[in-house]
Amino acid sequence: MPVSRRTLLATAAAAVPALALATPATAQPAPDLSTPEGWLNWISAHREGLGLVIDDGRGGVLAHRAHAAQPLASSIKVVHLAAYAEAVAEGRLDPAEQVRVGDWERYYVPTDGGAHVAALGRLGIPTDPTGLHAADPEHRVALEQMVDAMIRFSDSAAPDFLRDRLGLPALVRAARNGGWPDPDLRSLCAEYLFLALPEHAPPAWAPAPLRRRLGFRLERRYRDDPALRARTLERLTTQPLPPWDAQCAWGDGTMAAPASSLAAIHRAIATGRSKAAGIAREVLERPLQGHLPPGVIGIGNKGGSLPGILTCGLSVRREDGGVGFGGLVAHGDIGPDQVAKGDPAGVLLMAILDPAWRDRLARALRG
Repeated sequence: MPVSRRTLLATAAAAVPALALATPATAQPAPDLSTPEGWLNWISAHREGLGLVIDDGRGGVLAHRAHAAQPLASSIKVVHLAAYAEAVAEGRLDPAEQVRVGDWERYYVPTDGGAHVAALGRLGIPTDPTGLHAADPEHRVALEQMVDAMIRFSDSAAPDFLRDRLGLPALVRAARNGGWPDPDLRSLCAEYLFLALPEHAPPAWAPAPLRRRLGFRLERRYRDDPALRARTLERLTTQPLPPWDAQCAWGDGTMAAPASSLAAIHRAIATGRSKAAGIAREVLERPLQGHLPPGVIGIGNKGGSLPGILTCGLSVRREDGGVGFGGLVAHGDIGPDQVAKGDPAGVLLMAILDPAWRDRLARALRG
């Protein structure tokens, strides 16, 4: 698409090479996942690693492993957005509330490819000598600006700030209201800490509920202990992250959901008539306003990436009142270059807008 969040993150990440993901020992030619053609090639060879739901709003429907849960990466943040929107609509949150940046950054683990740094840059907030945190933690931003950073740049501290503020039940309710029955909601801060500080990670056999509980406990320690945050920063800026295979194994255990749930909440936001749906829709569609194809009045998009994982939920609102939507979760043989440049939103958008291309995608799924 004309505007790519991933391009902005790649630019920011170049300033913090100590946090770069490790490169596999051997590099094999791989499909270019920044292009729809590359995705067709990948999908035809990795059908068991893909979950997909597409509905163009005009009778064109395509689904593949729609109800198989797979890691979501940052696509989960649409749930936090929905909960924020409901709270604003009900008067429980004020979007103009001034948030201390130091409180926002209590949840920040610098393993996000530069997302937080990019958000600070857009807000005109100078950084400290590390280039990773605000120089002045007393600086204030509007709550709505922090939420915008969560969607536009995929800032990963904002969702934990919101969950802590609203309470987990509010997020569960917002997800269910959007057709997502059983959201796998965890601390993103803790999930990153499990990678950066493996001595604090749960055992590999730990089921998701236990990992979630341990994660919330670790997040509270990190949030409330400046010394732990300082030790984490020192570790991240002086030692490399684990090898790529280990990063992928970590990603395998992060929060997961089926493509059907991801597609459902984007559909609910795009079609909803409530005040909350309108608030969430405006935030989701804002990054691509001014870059819309003919006949389209809004594209709501939230993607995500982790080692070995690319995901996206998307909606398209047309001038004629029709709404297309989709969800894609890809997991498995996806290398670091593919993760850095991959654009799953393009696959969904083309499949919604172009029936001929959707037919090609269906053939790739059949093998």
